[in-house]
Order: sequence, then structure tokens, then C-alpha cells
Amino acid sequence: MAMLLVMGIHHAQAQMEIPKTEQNFDFAIGMGESGTYSLALSWNRTHGLFESKKFRLGYGLRFSSFGGSDLTYITAPADLTANDNTIDTLFVSSPLTMGISALANIQYQFSPRFKAGFNIDVIGLGFGAESQTTFTAVENTGQFPTSVNASPTGFNLLLGGDNDIGQIKSEFYVAYALSEKFWLRGGMDMTFSEYTTERTLTNDNDRFRYKAMLMFVAISYNPFQN
Repeated sequence: MAMLLVMGIHHAQAQMEIPKTEQNFDFAIGMGESGTYSLALSWNRTHGLFESKKFRLGYGLRFSSFGGSDLTYITAPADLTANDNTIDTLFVSSPLTMGISALANIQYQFSPRFKAGFNIDVIGLGFGAESQTTFTAVENTGQFPTSVNASPTGFNLLLGGDNDIGQIKSEFYVAYALSEKFWLRGGMDMTFSEYTTERTLTNDNDRFRYKAMLMFVAISYNPFQN
């Protein structure tokens, strides 16, 4: 019986082919330093290009959340981060930011059972609870911190690097087919988490960012492919 089961699995895997189009529903969990974590639910669709269909482009929709403990966010706008003298800090004891965004995906499928790729949020909405934070201006050399309320930035937009706005999540990953419909993914998750303060602070700024690097694992279910 065991031999028949093994033969059946190998036969099913041997019949797998690289699909022209593929859709999947995905759940990912990431963990990083300083107690940081991320959760994500997404829907993705990819299209194979050229005759081999190995090079693939796709799009999707992702809900993501990011949290941690005692994190220091820094000034977000790119025109201020270019100068150390204009980078202030915002301390958040229990950050929790969330976003729902359209994403883009690029992927290379080496075989029917193995692929690697990169995806990134492009545009969407951010949300989450208001938090009481502690702001410290660099011009005060770390002295005279101020208490200020802040909320997750309400708009997410990919512009590149420090020009990004809001919560932007990206993943570098490899994936292996457990079966024709289930895939196991893993890799590196980079999340930009952002808060906007209730009032404008020094340098006419109200946006603060934390850049998190996490390792993640995910399970994907592919109900439709052809």
C-alpha cells in the first residue's frame, strides 16, 4: 500500500506542467528582530510569457499587517532623510499598522515544481488604531521628548525607496509544489511601516517610517490554472 501511494504521488508530480495562467490564495507569516512580525493574506494571478511560460508576470491584492514592540520610527520623506540633521524619531511602544494594496509580481518557474520571484505593493490604503507616541527632534540632541498621537498613514503608494508613502510590503521568495494545487513558499519580507502624527512637527513633517527585514513562510493554494 505504501509503495502504491509513493508511486501515485510521483506519477501525479510527473504529470504536472507549467501553466499558462495561474491563480493562488496565499497566507504568509514573517518574523524579525525586536519582536517584529508580519501577517499577510493575498490573491495573485500570474501569466506565463513566451513558449516556455517560465518567465511570468502577475498582479494581485494583498492585506498585510505589521507589528512589534518598542520600535523607533524615523522621519519618512526622502527630502529629509537625505540629511542626518533633519531625521527625527518617533517611539511607538506597541505599533500595529495594516494595509490593503494592489501588488505586482515577477516570477521565474524553473520547473513545474520549483519557482522563484519577487512581489511588491503598488497602491492601496493603510489603517490601524491611533497610538500615543514619543517624538524627539534631532535639533534638541535627543532632549525634551514630546508626547503626540499618531495613526497608520492612510494612503500607500510605491514611488521607490524613501519616496514611498505608507505601508509597502515586498517579498523575495522561492516556492516548491507540495502537490498540483498546494505550494510552500519562503524567503525575505521587507515591510515599510509608517505612522502619521496628528500635527505637523519640526521640518514641517508628520510622517515616520520603520523599515523591517523579516524571514517568512507561506502556504499557497492554486484552485484555478490552465
